[in-house]
Amino acid sequence: MSGSDSEQLPALPSDLTSEWLGSKLGHKIKRAENTRTIWGTASKLFFAITYEDASTDERPTHICVKGVFDPRMMQAQPWTVSLAQREADFYSKLAPNIKNMIFPKAWWSGTSDKQGIAIMNDLTKEGCSFPAEVASYPAEQVMNGVEQLAGLHAQYWGQSQEDHPWIWNNYDPAMKFMCASWDEVVRTPGRPQLPEYLMDGKRCNEALDRYYAERNPRFRTLLHGDTHIGNVYFTADGRIGFLDWSAFHFGSCFHDVVYHMTAMLSVEDRRAHEMEILDHYLETLHRLGGPKFDRHNDPEVMIEYRRSFMTNVIWLICPDGLQSKERVAVLCERTVAAYDDHKVIDCILGQPKPHA
Repeated sequence: MSGSDSEQLPALPSDLTSEWLGSKLGHKIKRAENTRTIWGTASKLFFAITYEDASTDERPTHICVKGVFDPRMMQAQPWTVSLAQREADFYSKLAPNIKNMIFPKAWWSGTSDKQGIAIMNDLTKEGCSFPAEVASYPAEQVMNGVEQLAGLHAQYWGQSQEDHPWIWNNYDPAMKFMCASWDEVVRTPGRPQLPEYLMDGKRCNEALDRYYAERNPRFRTLLHGDTHIGNVYFTADGRIGFLDWSAFHFGSCFHDVVYHMTAMLSVEDRRAHEMEILDHYLETLHRLGGPKFDRHNDPEVMIEYRRSFMTNVIWLICPDGLQSKERVAVLCERTVAAYDDHKVIDCILGQPKPHA
């Protein structure tokens, strides 16, 4: 179920009335109790629902309503509205067709010119759990994560914005914008210490620009786009699901894979298991209908894989307040180790430039 752009959607928590929620869930609600709220760039309001009709047909009794409900946030950071709209579009336009990936069930989503709302299940009531602010997980668990990504990637393999004009790339411009002040940010007191070669903003921005401009189209598919540790959850049976669908776009498949792997594994475990995890991803991609790649005999596979670690750049320049200092410090350390191991900047800048 989805809403049209012509409807003006609730902008404040008080607007999420029993009547409005009932109109979207398709049943009259006797009581909707706001049990808790998580404020953020997009806020999550949790409700316990009691219906007027006590029949036991399938309908949610505990929901999470996600949208921009803080007027101060909307005024200070108006771009948050576009992210909420983007996620609502995911649940209304893409989620019903995705076959081999775990994400929250949505009961309704819709957008207006100033809002995007998704009504989803309250995952905690399904026995799901969430990673700590700073954590690492065993390789076996990360393999399940890349299985989920392979499912999404295989289904949309080779497609692009030409096939889905409404899926414009909101990710690359945002990253370029944040990286523009590289030299200033990385020298801010209290920031994680970077090696000298990552203190060169001009060179690092050149690498970022070339990574985006020179992605190999052989590996293009639809991405989740933001697969770090803060955007995953664990189902009751221990599988990984993916949250926060505000950054999906078309790009290189390894973007999702290396971003997820770097965030979820300790440096030592990544070094010990990353090729095993990569092979598992490639095997699953092929099993679910994607192409078959051989990283041993196809040099383009490993070149694109290594270049894609550039995706982790956010942790090197993450603005204060976007993520906790603790998470930034740990993921920055994991990112630097990956950049060192794969010579990421040199790998990108050392490639021949495409002919104009």
